[in-house]
Amino acid sequence: MSVPAFNSTTHSTYTQSPNPSWAYGEKVDTTSAGKDWLAGESAGWKAYNTAELNEVNMHKLLNSSVVPRPIALVSTISEEGIENLAPYR
Repeated sequence: MSVPAFNSTTHSTYTQSPNPSWAYGEKVDTTSAGKDWLAGESAGWKAYNTAELNEVNMHKLLNSSVVPRPIALVSTISEEGIENLAPYR
């Protein structure tokens, strides 16, 4: 296996948030994007036809579903015998 040499010139970049004017404590529905998000949330799950997505949107979809993965799954059983399995990060 061949591994490329370390590239010390590579650096991280920062981008502006989707809503740079957002302030702590501000309600979601104060912006048009927030209102759209709330409307989409109340509509339920969204289905994607991956054959119709461009590369950028496909990348965003995969990152949002794969990257935020749990570090562990924690299982518990309550005193009533109810089993629970939850991600722990």
